[in-house]
Amino acid sequence: MKIFIIIILIFPIYLFSAQTDSYLEALKYYQKKDFKSSYAIFKKIYLEHLTDVKLNFYFGRSAYETGHYRAALSAFERVGILDETSIRNKLEMARTYFMLKMYEDSELAYREVLENPNIPDNIRTNIELSLAKVSKVQKKSFTYATVMLDYLYDSNINYGSLGNYQYGGAILGKIESVSDTAIQAFANIVNIYDIGYKNGFAIKNSFSIYSKDYIDYNAYNVLYLSYNPSLIYKETLYTAELVAGFDTMELGKKKYLSSVSLKPRLEFNHSHTLRSIAHFKYQRKKFEREAQQDLDSNRYELSYGLQNILTPRSFVQGNFIALKEKKIRGTNLYVDFDEVKLNLTYANQFTKKYSFNFYTEGRSRMYKDHSSGFGSVRDDLGITGTVGLSMTIVPTLRVRFSNTYEYVNSNQDRFSYQKTTTLLGLNKTF
Repeated sequence: MKIFIIIILIFPIYLFSAQTDSYLEALKYYQKKDFKSSYAIFKKIYLEHLTDVKLNFYFGRSAYETGHYRAALSAFERVGILDETSIRNKLEMARTYFMLKMYEDSELAYREVLENPNIPDNIRTNIELSLAKVSKVQKKSFTYATVMLDYLYDSNINYGSLGNYQYGGAILGKIESVSDTAIQAFANIVNIYDIGYKNGFAIKNSFSIYSKDYIDYNAYNVLYLSYNPSLIYKETLYTAELVAGFDTMELGKKKYLSSVSLKPRLEFNHSHTLRSIAHFKYQRKKFEREAQQDLDSNRYELSYGLQNILTPRSFVQGNFIALKEKKIRGTNLYVDFDEVKLNLTYANQFTKKYSFNFYTEGRSRMYKDHSSGFGSVRDDLGITGTVGLSMTIVPTLRVRFSNTYEYVNSNQDRFSYQKTTTLLGLNKTF
């Protein structure tokens, strides 16, 4: 009788230990991308772990990679019930729907993720490409629009200086900062079409319009229009894109600046969670007002970023950017400069309704030309920080709040300033 009782007590412990060993073995195969072996083990043990989010996600991925799409969908559905905020799981469900030829469900799932304003731009591009494939099967191209409307407060719209400054041997009074509120609007329409040539190419067209109308100081009003066509090629490990840019800007309802640009971009997937993102951009800037034509310049930008998907609902990305701007004509002292920037973005969809984002950037800019008035070459150091929060009202409508602080310290004190921008707005996708 005692032996029977001991067996009853020990057997569950043995069974649990055996299941744990099996799980660890399956996970080892999964990490090595031996999905056939991991699927075979997960299939045997998943019934005892129906509430384990990670195990079911790994089981779903293993099933997908081995062509067991029904099993994959069931696993991802279980994960979705247990963790509604997992962006990665929603993407995997969308991919699985597509493989099961459930195209409408695939489109809806992809669109649900696309509606989140905090997803990184490269993941947004990958979703657009996937939606283009879905739309092609449905005999149409994929188009969507994003509209934002904000009410904002800017503490220093004229970049007023922090204090008095010396110029030409005299001490001049500081430029008093001017604050104002504004209505800010942004609209973007994206159309993307899967060419189908070798299954990797797509054409993307993006149209944007941005306006900022100040309540009192209309001279600072901005209207900005841009058109960005691009050719995209995607493989399993990388995505290459060639983006052209055509931009025009009005300041105070008068033509101010136009530019054309070309930007080759490359994204490389080191793993499912780690990506490198690099681009080079050339831009030709042309100032429209005759008195400012000596500001015309050629701008060169080189950027490298590293993105890490921390969890299925959060990511962090750091970017290093080097800039050079060269004047085309004239003797203006504040055109030629070299600049380096280092920025960091963190975003987290921490509940189904609420998401958080944080952005910070440090920069150093050194101009090339000596100023006899200030007796030096201008050198600026700046830092910017933004904290944002968004809340979902309905699936395609979010309310967002953000606060940005910017501080610049210049060796030419006229250009030292600080400013705070606070906004409250709505984000809608169509």
